[in-house]
Amino acid sequence: MMKAILPALFLLTPLVASSATDLKVAVWEGAAPFFQKTETGWKGPCTDIFRAIEEIEPQVRFVTDPEPMPLRRVEYEMQAGRRDIVCGARKSAVREEAGFQFLKNYLHITGYRLAVRSSDNVQVKTWDDVRQTKDRVLILQGHADIPRLLAMGIQLDSSAPSAEQNLIKLIGGRARFFYARDSYFKSTEFLSRGDRQVRVLPVLFDPSPAFIAASKNVSAEMVQLIDQAYAKLLKNGDVARILRTHGIEN
Repeated sequence: MMKAILPALFLLTPLVASSATDLKVAVWEGAAPFFQKTETGWKGPCTDIFRAIEEIEPQVRFVTDPEPMPLRRVEYEMQAGRRDIVCGARKSAVREEAGFQFLKNYLHITGYRLAVRSSDNVQVKTWDDVRQTKDRVLILQGHADIPRLLAMGIQLDSSAPSAEQNLIKLIGGRARFFYARDSYFKSTEFLSRGDRQVRVLPVLFDPSPAFIAASKNVSAEMVQLIDQAYAKLLKNGDVARILRTHGIEN
């Protein structure tokens, strides 16, 4: 009898192992430090948190795109249902109208800073100060803050899809300011440039939470599984530990 049962159990094992739902993760260009590209693939807090969620909830498997995309395309792919998950996204009216399902608990409170050329001695403390300079601000294409900043009268250049391209434009004198996450300016991706041509201003702008979010095509039941697993990681301190490992403090 036992000899008959063992082969049957062996045949069932692949079925159990394959029951996980693959969720396609999109990465936008300039997503450091949440994602950083290495020779062996992606690393960063989002990658580590995804692996930790998979350990808690084996029905979930995150499959991250091998290459990043412009932010605007990421949002389009999410809305079209060709991508399922983003990590490090801020809430916006546009994203919520597009059906983004944000987890209940945020990943990290992130603010933004302005970078200028190192030869520029400008000092600004508020967006009104920036507006009064009448100078252009570089911002990532498709950034959630574009409508708000335009409404404030800030002159924007949002044509570049990556932080690297915006840095090149800044150094080349195409604009006076470059607006990016504070955590980006602290990331290995930025610091490894060793760029003495760029100076990051000390004022922190627009602090707000960044989240893991699912597209509208991901079922409510699946989002709930991810949400519950993430809540467990928060409660046991794993999220804070992972963030600290990557030099991020909440």
